Amino acid sequence: MTTKTPFLTLILLALWPFISFLNNNQDDALVYGPNVSAYALVFGLSALLIAWVGVLLFGRKRATAVPHVCGIAIVLLFSYLPLSSFLSGFGISLGTVRIVIWAVLSLMILYAVWRLARSEASARVLLVAAGVMVVVPVAGLVIFAVSGTETKPEKVEIVQRSGEARRENVYWFIFDAYARADALVDYFGYDNSAFVHALEARRFDVADRALANYASTKLSISTTAEMDYFLPEGPPLHPSMWTARLQGFNRAVESFKAIGYRYIHAEPGGNNLKTRCGGNEDVCVTAPTGGTFGVSEAEIGILQLTPLFSIIRRLLPDLLSFDFTNIADVMARVTPTSGKPIFLFAHILSPHPPQRFDRNCALLETVEFDLAGEDYSELVDVYLNDLTCLNAEITAMVDQIVADDPGDPFIILQSDHGFRSGLVLEPKTATPGVPPALVAYANLHAMRAPESCDTRTREDFSPVNTFRIVLSCIDGEPRELLPGRQFRNENGVLHAFEPDARSH
Repeated sequence: MTTKTPFLTLILLALWPFISFLNNNQDDALVYGPNVSAYALVFGLSALLIAWVGVLLFGRKRATAVPHVCGIAIVLLFSYLPLSSFLSGFGISLGTVRIVIWAVLSLMILYAVWRLARSEASARVLLVAAGVMVVVPVAGLVIFAVSGTETKPEKVEIVQRSGEARRENVYWFIFDAYARADALVDYFGYDNSAFVHALEARRFDVADRALANYASTKLSISTTAEMDYFLPEGPPLHPSMWTARLQGFNRAVESFKAIGYRYIHAEPGGNNLKTRCGGNEDVCVTAPTGGTFGVSEAEIGILQLTPLFSIIRRLLPDLLSFDFTNIADVMARVTPTSGKPIFLFAHILSPHPPQRFDRNCALLETVEFDLAGEDYSELVDVYLNDLTCLNAEITAMVDQIVADDPGDPFIILQSDHGFRSGLVLEPKTATPGVPPALVAYANLHAMRAPESCDTRTREDFSPVNTFRIVLSCIDGEPRELLPGRQFRNENGVLHAFEPDARSH
C-alpha cells in the first residue's frame, strides 16, 4: 500500500461523524446541511494538518501509524455519547466517572492501533472499515436526496383594485405549544380565563375550541402559511415539502409581498433552525447572543456526541449559549409607519420547555440546552410558570402594537399545537371538553382585526384558514374557508382522524 493510503483512511474517518449525523437527522438535513458540511470540511482539513505535523515530529517510519491513530481518535471522540449512555444503564451516573472510563478505554485502543499500524494487513482492514463507515450513511443521504424535490409556491398574482383603503399591518405570532384554555383546566387545573378575558377586552376574537391541524411545529406552521392542506396523506413525507415554506417561501408571504407588504421574519432562536430566515424576508430578526458563542441545535447535537460538551458546560458554563428570541427582541425591530405596510411572522419558542422565566417572571440568563421535543409531561410546573409570565408579556406587547401602529392592525396570536405528552394525560375533570386524543391539537387562537373586517368564525377554528380570512379582508376578495381537519404523523406518513377517533 502507498504512503497516501493512511491519509485516505484518516479523511474518511474525519468525515464520518458529520455524514453520519446528517443521515441520522434526515428530517433536518436540508436545514443542517450547509452548516454541518462546512464543519466537516474544516474538521477534515484540520485532521490532515495535525497528522502531517505528527509525521514530521515522529519521522517517516511512523507515517502510517500517525494518521491511523488520528483517525481512530476521531471515531473514539464522537463515540462518547453511546458509551456514556451504555454506562448509565449500569448505574454509573456521575459524568466525571464516565469521562474517565471513556478516556482510559480510548488510550488503550489508540496504543493498540499505534503498535499494529505498521502492518499492511491492519492498514487494509482500517481502510475498508473506514470506507464502509462512510458509504453506509452516504447511501442513506443519496436515497434521501433523490426521494424528494424541494418545492416553493408559485408567485401569486393579485390585482390591486382602484379606490382601495390603505393596507393594515399584520402581526402573526406563534407561541410554541401554548395550549387552549379548556385543555389547561381539564388536565392541569390551570385557570387561564383572566388572560382570555384580557384579550377579548382588547377586541380579540378568541376561538374556544380551536384545533391545530397537526401536533407538529413544522407541519402546522407550514400548512397555515400555505393556506391549504398541501401535505399528502399516505405517501411518505419528505422534508423538502415544508423546509422552504417554514423559512418564508410560502403562499401567505408571497400574497402579502404581491400587494406591497414588507416581510419581517423573526427567528425563534438557536435551538430551532427549522423556522430560521430563508432569504425571502426584508428584515430578519435574530436573538442576541447570551454567551461568548451562541450555538444552534445542529452544533449542540454534534458536540453532545463528544465529551467536550460536558466538559465545557462544567468548566466554562458561560462559553456556550442557546439564544432564544423573546417578544422584546421582536418588538425592538418592528417599527410600523404609515408608509409601506408590514407582515410580521414571529415564532416564539415559549411556553414550550425549557424554562425561560424564573418564579418572578424575569427572563433567565442561562437556558438549558434541551428542547423537550415530543414529551414535556414531566415539566408541567415549568410550562405553567412560563405560560403565566408569557401572558403578561403578550398583553403588554398587544398594547404597544395598538399604541404605536398608525392604523388598525391585524394581530394574530396562535400556537402551532397544544400540550404534547408521551403518555395519555389523565383529565382532572369528570367530563373534559378536550378528549385525551386531542390535547396535543387544542391550540391557542386569538385574532384582532380592523373594525371594518369581520373575522368571527366558528369556535372550532382551524389555523389553515388564518390567512384566507385576513387576505379576504385586505383585498376584498372572499376566499372559501376549508373544513377543519386533524392529522397524525405516524412514521413519516400522515393519517387523517376518523370521526370516532376524536372521542377517544
